[in-house]
Amino acid sequence: QKEKIERSLEESEDRYRSVVNSLNEGIILQSREGIILACNPSAERILRVDPGGLVGIRRGTYFKRVMAEDGSTIPVDALPSQQVFATGEPLLGLVLAVEAMSGEVVWVSENVLPICKPGEAEPSSILISFSDISAVKDAQQRLQYMATHDSLTGLPNRALLMERLGEALRLAENPGKRSDTTHARNIAVMFLDLDRFKNVNDTIGHEAGDDLLRLVAGRLKACIAGGDTLARLGGDEFVILACGFADPGYAAQLGERILATLAEPFTLEGNEYYLGVSIGIGSYPDDARDGSDLLRCADAAMYYAKESGRNNYQFFTSRLNARTQRRYNLETNLRRALVNNELFLHYQPKIDARTGRIVGVEALLRWQNPQAGLVPPVEFIPVAEETGLIVPIGAWVLEQACQQAVIWRREAAPDLCVAVNLSPRQFQDEQLLSVVTAALEASGLPAHALELEITEGLLMGESDKLMPLFDALTALGVRFSVDDFGTGYSSLSYLQRFPISNLKIDRSFINRIPDNRDSVALTQAIIAMAGALGMKVTAEGVEEVRQMEFLKRAGCQEMQGYLFSRPLDADAFCRLLR
Repeated sequence: QKEKIERSLEESEDRYRSVVNSLNEGIILQSREGIILACNPSAERILRVDPGGLVGIRRGTYFKRVMAEDGSTIPVDALPSQQVFATGEPLLGLVLAVEAMSGEVVWVSENVLPICKPGEAEPSSILISFSDISAVKDAQQRLQYMATHDSLTGLPNRALLMERLGEALRLAENPGKRSDTTHARNIAVMFLDLDRFKNVNDTIGHEAGDDLLRLVAGRLKACIAGGDTLARLGGDEFVILACGFADPGYAAQLGERILATLAEPFTLEGNEYYLGVSIGIGSYPDDARDGSDLLRCADAAMYYAKESGRNNYQFFTSRLNARTQRRYNLETNLRRALVNNELFLHYQPKIDARTGRIVGVEALLRWQNPQAGLVPPVEFIPVAEETGLIVPIGAWVLEQACQQAVIWRREAAPDLCVAVNLSPRQFQDEQLLSVVTAALEASGLPAHALELEITEGLLMGESDKLMPLFDALTALGVRFSVDDFGTGYSSLSYLQRFPISNLKIDRSFINRIPDNRDSVALTQAIIAMAGALGMKVTAEGVEEVRQMEFLKRAGCQEMQGYLFSRPLDADAFCRLLR
């Protein structure tokens, strides 16, 4: 009977050992003295210890160190598992990082149970069960990194920038007894915006543009000090947070260094590209004591740098407060303008150079704000572009222009063609084809009576991606013209690739003819080239009779300008037609 019981116990122990050894969880039995009494293979695997290498050794000899979740090292004698011997209470859900002897860090989730001998109140040993959660921790850290860093450049994003700025401001306000607080109150925020990057981006394509932004980020990182933060807010906007500098002129010196560094050409695929940068600087505590306000000050100074000729740096001054508020109000009011019917269209005729007859009309957007009055397009169009409001506004312009053109074609000018400007931002909208189609169908305007005016920069961008949209719109019957031709890029090869029917010579050339020889030569060359490609030419900004006569002799087909008519409201234009 005794042998039977012993055999049964052995079989039970074998089954128990088999179960324990098959677990994915690591199991360690440790004595009060810190000796490993038993373990399963998973424990050795998780802790990166050779088979048989744990049993019989003392805790602290099979790893380099143990760390808490915050990264701090926990002394061997203070390991949480040791508390169980003192309290007799289990510990559940401990999360620790173990640096193995190989140097590899393993994250574990650990439970510790006290083991007491019969008749004894205090634990004589502990049972530690733990799982490898390194994959989960890695995923959490990646998510945390993604939440705080820009995916394109790897730089801190706005969230991390504002966190560090807030921390710097708290230290500046409450330096405490730190020994390095002599200059802790020196804080500068520098707002950087690349000059004309959008034009370059449209030219070389967005993928190459991303490569260029990475190169810019690399150069900027090389400019800043070790304690500074360089962040990317998005697009071509970067921010530098500089803290604790001793020299009051540090921000200006850094601005000079950045201007010089970015002035050097960038090389991509064998081509050189030049960029400038406008920099605005806000300082604590002179300009603001709050992080968001300090960033706004730097932003306002950056816009002033752009208005001051670009490629320079400007410090915030109190007079820029009004400018910042104006721009904020402009954006806010523009969002309301479409809903409140404050936007309207004016129309400027296009004249047949040979007959003097009105053959077309360009729709021009206007904004009558109840408080500010008539807001110049040069002020609100860039804001609409930057905010994306140009997309819904542009759809409204198309709809209104098509409806009005149908009325004029029915009442006075059966062959009238209406031209509507399209921005690059609208061309990036996936709904553009359906927006144009809807405007034509709703109004009943024949597609050939609609001309979409685009810029040279748009054509010089990612042409392969644009071509299907051009083809689809051309298949509808819509025509395309290139606005402000001659002010963009010198390459003309794209004119043969895209379905362009009309070139509009920019007014900057027209207002200098016939006196300026260069403008005369360029205008004649554009007209000759367009003729060879089977395109019409429209001259913008014709204001003098002698300009008109020159353009007639040069072979220009259409003209537009104050010599013939200023932009008019719909009723006045209808009277002009009659």
